[in-house]
Amino acid sequence: MKNILIDISGKIDNSYIEPLIEIKNSAEGLNMQFFVIGAFARDIIMEYFHRIKAPRMTMDIDLGIRISNWNQFDSLITKLESSGKFKKTREKQRIIYKDKVIIDLVPFGNISNKDEKISWPPENEITMSVLGFNEIYNNSTIVRLKNNPPLELKIPTLPGLAVLKLLSWSDNYPDRSKDAEDLFFILINYEYTGIENKLYESELSILESEGFDNQAAGIILLGREMKIISSKKTVKCIREVLNNETSENSNYNLIRDISINSKISFDKILFLIEKLKKGFNN
Repeated sequence: MKNILIDISGKIDNSYIEPLIEIKNSAEGLNMQFFVIGAFARDIIMEYFHRIKAPRMTMDIDLGIRISNWNQFDSLITKLESSGKFKKTREKQRIIYKDKVIIDLVPFGNISNKDEKISWPPENEITMSVLGFNEIYNNSTIVRLKNNPPLELKIPTLPGLAVLKLLSWSDNYPDRSKDAEDLFFILINYEYTGIENKLYESELSILESEGFDNQAAGIILLGREMKIISSKKTVKCIREVLNNETSENSNYNLIRDISINSKISFDKILFLIEKLKKGFNN
């Protein structure tokens, strides 16, 4: 895991801090590991750390829980319920803290099958892909959300979050247009996330090849970094998605989903997705 600390203590509302403290204490008591994923992770990195306003604020928290079996998952839910602060819902992955904060717990790790999918018991009818979760967790960074006492949690890096967003969109299309929007939000703002020195020093060749277009060069760099942290299986999946979504005979579903709430032209979106593909395929 990357030993980097992002300090945004004092910036997150206590209504989110409180359930995270409870979950961390319960998970650690059961020797479980977890990390923050989804739009809440996006907000932590982009809005609270880089001061880049997100297109929409999330009111939910998504957590990836690394476990080996469903008994461990049930033990965590039971422990949280016993505090009297959490309630289960009809959706098996979802709990609610003090009737206010919705929290989704996504199991990953050895609990998944060889295809990196999980099936929710007892019916095993609801199947979900957790492809990419293991390597993104292993390449996560540390964020401090609170001082005194300190609350430190793991979150994906921006390349890791981009991987998860693209995979989630692909796995759940057409129901996850927000993942496409979040992916594009990362793409168009990546140049403003502290990579300028890298572009003008170690990765100057990328910048030169793009005519010193910082945005395009930044997206190519993002694609490279996404590939570096991805497993072979994840690389294969993402490469197929990017190739399919930019080919001449494509339906351009990814670009269309991004376009729903974007003022950027279709051709420009396609151009930038092609830059991501260029970086990822190199």
